Amino acid sequence: MLVIHDDQIARQLQQIAEKEQRPVEDVLKSMIAHYPTDDVRPEKIEAVKRVRRKAYAKARQYWQSVGDTAKVALTDEELDEQFGAFDEEGIPRLKSELKSLEPPPGSLAYAAKIAANSKFRSARPDLASHAEEILDEHFAEDYLKRIRGEDATE
Repeated sequence: MLVIHDDQIARQLQQIAEKEQRPVEDVLKSMIAHYPTDDVRPEKIEAVKRVRRKAYAKARQYWQSVGDTAKVALTDEELDEQFGAFDEEGIPRLKSELKSLEPPPGSLAYAAKIAANSKFRSARPDLASHAEEILDEHFAEDYLKRIRGEDATE
């Protein structure tokens, strides 16, 4: 059982819960969902790395085609730190080149952000648990951490 001794925090949680028309426990669950847990399985980490490496390979192909040798020479580890996203036109951008780290409306990344924030669930029980795992644990959470500059693999 959790007891909150700070009346202001308790009131704020209650107000959020009332505004969102859901229990306080659900509000707390959504708040802590953004923090990494110790139960991250190595296969999840490897899956995320594979996706990133494919994106980096695509980015390097683009940079090679436009003659940007400095970006082509970036290592995977450097790109883990610096890579931002593919823009609306499919051009790979470093974080420093982006106007905003928020994904543009209409993009897959934007859909992932909405899904992560709303805890989207499929109405089909046979797909719900798998879709939840993909959206919540792999794509949405990792992408949001990446655009905020956090490294989800550590």
